[in-house]
Amino acid sequence: MGMRREFFMSTKKESIVTLVKRLVPDAEQRAKVFDEITRKEDEGYSFHNAPASLELLIARILDGRKLPFEVREYHVSARGTREMDVCEATVKVIVRGALFHKVCEGNGPVSALDGALRLALNSSFPQLNDVTLSDFSVELIGTTAGADSVTLVSVVSSQRERRWSTIGVSRNLIKASLLALADGLEYALIKAK
Repeated sequence: MGMRREFFMSTKKESIVTLVKRLVPDAEQRAKVFDEITRKEDEGYSFHNAPASLELLIARILDGRKLPFEVREYHVSARGTREMDVCEATVKVIVRGALFHKVCEGNGPVSALDGALRLALNSSFPQLNDVTLSDFSVELIGTTAGADSVTLVSVVSSQRERRWSTIGVSRNLIKASLLALADGLEYALIKAK
């Protein structure tokens, strides 16, 4: 398929419709993409500020693209005192059939999870070494208030002068973070090709 893969976050924002029309010239395929976008939006996704996640969604629908890695399991824990907090994340990741089981500490659960993912992927994808997590935000969405809300996590990643935004949605804040982080790393990998 000849889908163009050529955008990173820019100062000029494209609407979802314009972006999909640009990336998916075939009307029949475009209808499939809009159907999936609608389904994902019903789950709580909002692609307006996450064009990289939208581009990955399009690739998964039209190309059957799978993540170049698969997170099989994850665990995040926290401990602390009045003076300091430490979070620890464990991930089991499959890359090309090999299992990588890594643990990392961080100053928060997302930092620890990001570090563990990078440790697991480092030997297979050294091009991720200069990808950084530039920004992270959380939004509660839906009609349920408080801790039972669906959580939308937005991550901005950067690599040298390029920046891109990805999202993850779940009732579990850690899982939503993991989805957004994994999309951000996958996007860096497809752009490196």
